[in-house]
Amino acid sequence: MQPAYGGGSSDAFVTKLNSTGLTCAGSAFIYSTYLGGSKTDQGFSIAVDTSGNAYVTGSTRSGYFPTVNSLQSVNGGSSDVFVTKLNSTGSAFIYSTYLGGSDLDMGSGIAVDTSGNAYVTGSTRSTGFPIVNPLQLALDGICDAFIAKIGE
Repeated sequence: MQPAYGGGSSDAFVTKLNSTGLTCAGSAFIYSTYLGGSKTDQGFSIAVDTSGNAYVTGSTRSGYFPTVNSLQSVNGGSSDVFVTKLNSTGSAFIYSTYLGGSDLDMGSGIAVDTSGNAYVTGSTRSTGFPIVNPLQLALDGICDAFIAKIGE
């Protein structure tokens, strides 16, 4: 995964603990990994599916945030949403993507259904925020909420 701090003022992180919180050796960690690039990266929400895969969202200002099987491989502006799915052992990204336009974008909540679709919500100030089949065609104010469904 990401064994070292990416740089900048902060990295997001993901830690999976066992169900009891302890083992014989005294450690509750199943895995723990950094999630970030060269600038400010913040994780705001996590969801776990029935297979134990972790879905994480937040915001990144990094131009080199880790992307794998991405919908958007580059940061579109000053701050983008990130959406990352880690496998159940924390040993690999299933996908990790930017999601955003030219201005400030932030992922603040995530949920997952039984089919493995992620539902992300947050806010955007970008006129070019990526949309597909929208109910609202354009940014209608300084900052709007968004909802995105990301499938496998």
